[in-house]
Amino acid sequence: MKKYVFTGVACLFLLFVSCAQDAPKGSPPVEPVDEQNDPPGTPTTPGEPERLLPSQLPTISDPMFITGTTTYESKYDAGRWFSRPLEKPYLGTITKNGEVPVVVSFGGGLTAGVSNGGLNREAQQFAYPNLVARQMGIADFKTPLLNEDEANGTGIFLYGEPNGDFPRWLEVTNDLAHLEPGEPVKMTPFPGLIHNFAFPNGGTIGASYPYCPDCKSQAYSSRFSSYKITKDTTLLKSIQQKQKYDFVIMEDFYDAFANWIINQPRLDERFSLANYASVPTYAMDGIVSKGQKGVVFTIPHFKHWGFMKWYDVEVLKKMVPSISMVYWITNSAVVANHTQEFYLKPTKYTEGVFGTAEKGKPIQGQINDMDIIDQGEAWFADPERVVNPSVRKFADKYNLALVDLHAIYKRINDGVYVTDNGLKIDGSIKGNFFSSDGIYPTPLGQAVIANEVVKAINLKYDAKIPLINVSEFIEVISSK
Repeated sequence: MKKYVFTGVACLFLLFVSCAQDAPKGSPPVEPVDEQNDPPGTPTTPGEPERLLPSQLPTISDPMFITGTTTYESKYDAGRWFSRPLEKPYLGTITKNGEVPVVVSFGGGLTAGVSNGGLNREAQQFAYPNLVARQMGIADFKTPLLNEDEANGTGIFLYGEPNGDFPRWLEVTNDLAHLEPGEPVKMTPFPGLIHNFAFPNGGTIGASYPYCPDCKSQAYSSRFSSYKITKDTTLLKSIQQKQKYDFVIMEDFYDAFANWIINQPRLDERFSLANYASVPTYAMDGIVSKGQKGVVFTIPHFKHWGFMKWYDVEVLKKMVPSISMVYWITNSAVVANHTQEFYLKPTKYTEGVFGTAEKGKPIQGQINDMDIIDQGEAWFADPERVVNPSVRKFADKYNLALVDLHAIYKRINDGVYVTDNGLKIDGSIKGNFFSSDGIYPTPLGQAVIANEVVKAINLKYDAKIPLINVSEFIEVISSK
């Protein structure tokens, strides 16, 4: 098994105000459980090279979740969709005199097309900016696709053990991206013009940061070989020097929030700047500094991501009369019980709780702080408190379209999202929206987001861009 090195991007979420819980009075004395100090990576089999970029699969830190290896060849045919006749829709106030706008996108894994735990060519092709650009009548929107012989990119993890009680994955080992060790790790460059500048853990801030040789995410942006990225400039400056753009898609904070939720054991004042009243948007300001039109996104609540449903506490609460989970915050024992709001992350310790639960019998156990998002942390980590109000304020300031991913993911989580052509979108494990990592969408999920972007653009700019028939979309691309 190859070793993965995580890069925490929690710094963006050092903005929330803490609401840490104290241990309830009368809690029984317990011995502290072992801390999860193991580095988040899977053991390397002798003779195999290390995987030098982070996986986007939440459970990759626990090798027990990866049960074997497999090979994979894409089952989708992107060419069948993108070779269809191109329409020229009415774009409203986006451009004058019916001109076709130059569109660029900035973002993280969602916009880049991360899927099934990694950046791979299959998912890159169906990333929502590609789909939106085509619906807008743009034929030459360029995404820096990985080469055919590197099609499986930085990794793909496919569900294994389909009849198991808990999720397991097979790691794809063929056609992976060529990675050259160093600081940063180097990937095969992509030559020529680019319009989609998204990459895992990127976002608008990633495009605006100066050259950072110690940043693992620099490996992705360094692929953009036609754009000068040195200690004297930034990716954004290089882009603006090379090409003018009229319309911009800006997706930020999604990856940072996911990394923060997954990798931080305690979401409290030790990881916050308590005096901040809002999330800074200076990088986004620079992208639309010339009056460009565009679209921005709120971020979903963590409880609406698919991976938070792999071990659903509400299932336990219906199964047993009481729950008492003991964990440690610094030197104090804390108890989470069945009357409180709390969430369990997908870890081996969480699986232990679920695996030993018996119907009708109380649950009493010990877990680690890393395993739980308790009631105080849930308050602290609600993106509607700080992040999303800042994004909405930014959209109003620059008169940009807004895609409310927070509301969209909630509808999907609640099982009430139905597409305009009548297809129900399922956000459960192995449903049709989330890929196997539980964070990033399937191709169908990307088409759903693309339609939400189109709706937001039409509303803000009085355009008449057609929606994708997602049922037809899946039928067409699955014809391979």
